[in-house]
Amino acid sequence: MITDINSEDRLVQKTFADHLHDVLGWDSIYAYNDETFGPSGSLGRASEREVVLVRDLRAALERLNPNLPQSAREQAVEKLTRVNLSRSLVQHNREFYSYIRLGVPVEWRDQRGETQRERAQVIDYRNALNNRFLAVRELKVQGVRVPHYNRRADLVCFVNGLPRAQYRARISSQCVSSRQQRRPGALRIDH
Repeated sequence: MITDINSEDRLVQKTFADHLHDVLGWDSIYAYNDETFGPSGSLGRASEREVVLVRDLRAALERLNPNLPQSAREQAVEKLTRVNLSRSLVQHNREFYSYIRLGVPVEWRDQRGETQRERAQVIDYRNALNNRFLAVRELKVQGVRVPHYNRRADLVCFVNGLPRAQYRARISSQCVSSRQQRRPGALRIDH
């Protein structure tokens, strides 16, 4: 049995988050039961339903697109956080990937009343120091489509407020022993 002293968080998740911090310079937050909500909360989320860290996203859009008007940057935030239940996950992911790689298409009217179009950059691929890298351990997320669909991610990696990777950390001896208990004889070595 795993105790608090030798928990998965301490042995795996924290070790990985510490590596990201010490070696790669990432920020790290432990969110389980410590996260506060609201604009000045620990992650800036309004609730567990938000998976994009809008506070960090807005800061990145301002930093990476100083020549865009505020209304165009807000358009980018809206497009990156919109939930459209009529589209498939594949359709949504393709569009989101395009936004991250090529920029979010935005438009606004200039002082002469002419429509201007641009792509708001969300990640600086040329200079990593212009991005904010954040590892969040034990992040609680509540589903949008299905009520009461609650999950707690072991470790989520954010770049400029956008979730880019999720890790499920397990202690290997625990995984093997629990699998064997559930399905005796399932782990077999053939010679």
